[in-house]
Amino acid sequence: MNFARRKCRESHGRIRRGLMACGGLVLLLSVVLIPWTSASAASASVVYRGSAERRQIALTFDDNTSARRGVAVLRALQKNKVPATLFVIGTGVEAYPSINAEILKGMAAGLFEVGDHTRSHPVLTSLASASIAQQIGGGTDAFRRLTGARTVPSFRPPYGATDSRVASIAVSEGFRHLVLWDVDPRDWAGGSATSIADHVVGHAHNGAIVVMHLSAPNTAAAIPMIASRLRAKGYELVTVSTMLKGDRLFLDVSSGSEASAAIAEMVEGGYMNGYDRNYFGPSDTITRAQVAKVASLVGGIHTDPIDNLDAPTFADVRSTKDPQGAPLAYPFDFIEEAAAAGLVVGSEDESGSLVFRPQTAITRLQLAQIVARMARSFKGYQPPPPDADPPPDSDPPEISFEDVPDYAKEDVSLLVGLGVMTGLANGVFNSWSGAQRSQVAVVMSRYLALPVAEQAD
Repeated sequence: MNFARRKCRESHGRIRRGLMACGGLVLLLSVVLIPWTSASAASASVVYRGSAERRQIALTFDDNTSARRGVAVLRALQKNKVPATLFVIGTGVEAYPSINAEILKGMAAGLFEVGDHTRSHPVLTSLASASIAQQIGGGTDAFRRLTGARTVPSFRPPYGATDSRVASIAVSEGFRHLVLWDVDPRDWAGGSATSIADHVVGHAHNGAIVVMHLSAPNTAAAIPMIASRLRAKGYELVTVSTMLKGDRLFLDVSSGSEASAAIAEMVEGGYMNGYDRNYFGPSDTITRAQVAKVASLVGGIHTDPIDNLDAPTFADVRSTKDPQGAPLAYPFDFIEEAAAAGLVVGSEDESGSLVFRPQTAITRLQLAQIVARMARSFKGYQPPPPDADPPPDSDPPEISFEDVPDYAKEDVSLLVGLGVMTGLANGVFNSWSGAQRSQVAVVMSRYLALPVAEQAD
């Protein structure tokens, strides 16, 4: 370790203590989350520890700046099946692909999550606001760009140096939690594996967040001791996201809303899943293939046999196989089932082939058309004839959206009249916007609640 980097490490504790002394960072061990409001989001949270009611400990790791040591730590975590939250530096992500590859293995095993530790590890409180904004997110941006993997909206400021300005900018960059720590074995200083483990175990408590470093010389050797001794004391090792989630179904889904109830119904009914056990991605768009699967399951038309393997409906949707060579249901079978039921349709490409474009984000208008077809086919709802008189004692609202094309007006009117979908206050349906995952959950939940239509005599 060169002199500049060693001095940087030695200042780690001094900077954090100095901020605490001057009031730039308030540490209240009895408080888990400290909210800050900002113009761009409702609140941010600085996190030092989790709930004292749960016997959980989160091991977190910074500094992906040494390929050999970093890979050794990551392999030790995987070998001992230890979940971990990794805060990556963008320059390290770009410089050390072997670390990225090892992180991906741990993510595939359901052990690791990746948060941000800035682009190049500066003391953020010493920078101008524009420079802070350029730094925050630099680690996760690089990781997603180079690996294609998802990251989590958690950020750790280098050296723990934060204040209300840093927290506000972090929220504007999309980060919901600023994750600090309350157990620090100072592994970067070169202590032995036993001394690192002794410190962690000796300071263990419910909700502890432990900070360690992928670049530290003896951390890999300390992992087996830490894991076995903490587990022997009855602690569950978890990621920060799992710790913060508590009793909620997903960390990124607020409770008490129609959307949260609909998401719970969809997940518990097996119609939709989260990205993992902590994140649902409620504001993310959803693909045409994913909606075809949801429609097939919600509509009750999915069956185990996979049909049309030799004669696929769409040129761009082919069957895939698992490692044993058996065909997989998703996405091929679900799209075939939805197409056979008339719920989804494709279009011709430049060559005249019928294609589905399964990975394209579905629009709100396309979602409305699919659900309207479900309402007609499976529940018997039909729009009234154009010249029909309205029922007595009724005053149906006029349904007209300027951005709904003629070919879809009947579908949109049916769903709006049933209360399954709504438009915006400014008289538009937002037809061409991508449908969000939470919106699909709400619409499908409302569809399931519809009674079967009464048939006319």
